[in-house]
Amino acid sequence: MPELNRLEEIIDNLKQYLNTNLEIVKLEVIERSSTFGSSMVGILVVGISVFLFVFTLSIGLGFYLSELLGNSYSGFAIIAGCHLLLALILFIGRKKLIEKPLRDQIIKKLLEKQIP
Repeated sequence: MPELNRLEEIIDNLKQYLNTNLEIVKLEVIERSSTFGSSMVGILVVGISVFLFVFTLSIGLGFYLSELLGNSYSGFAIIAGCHLLLALILFIGRKKLIEKPLRDQIIKKLLEKQIP
């Protein structure tokens, strides 16, 4: 009979061990996903700010170039052409310039160990 009690104790300890490990994994997933999510929100806020800066700057440059060239549309056409050129460059090189670095950063952030 003592062996049966010992076996039950071992089974109970094993259950506690597995439950504890499951809780640790859950907490690590929560920590990593919250860190990742907060990083993405930060990047989004900075991205929106940069977009608004470039948008406003483009309008200002459009008006400035239009005044220099003497008509109301030339400056905006030049700025639109610059944006189109940038878009084409980003489209052609999107895998190397955007997708791969972004994917690597996401993987790095998700696998990053938090040091207490």
